[in-house]
Amino acid sequence: MARMVRWIIGVLLVGSVGASEAGPLIDPGVTSQLSGGHRARVLVELRTDQQGREASIARAQDLVLSRLPQSHSALLHRYSSIPLLSLEIDATALRALETMGDVVAAVKPDQPMRRQ
Repeated sequence: MARMVRWIIGVLLVGSVGASEAGPLIDPGVTSQLSGGHRARVLVELRTDQQGREASIARAQDLVLSRLPQSHSALLHRYSSIPLLSLEIDATALRALETMGDVVAAVKPDQPMRRQ
């Protein structure tokens, strides 16, 4: 739930994600977590159209998952009403995500929020 709230706040601050020919925005925190051969938990923000929102989200999720090398990524959670995937990835999977600018808007660390 906290991760969803962070994502929603991020979308409100940055604006909605539209189609782009540029590659996805990769948070530097993801790259640093992957150094030394480690894996990282990430949130993948997806590009979707607004028509048939839940169906569009499911299609984008399926497309990303079909393009990822299976031995280099693990699905942690699929969200049905927000355009996100929670994954555990390695550097090879990150390189694959970087080529998916048509469907991936951003890749950010998936870290629990600290209670205040």
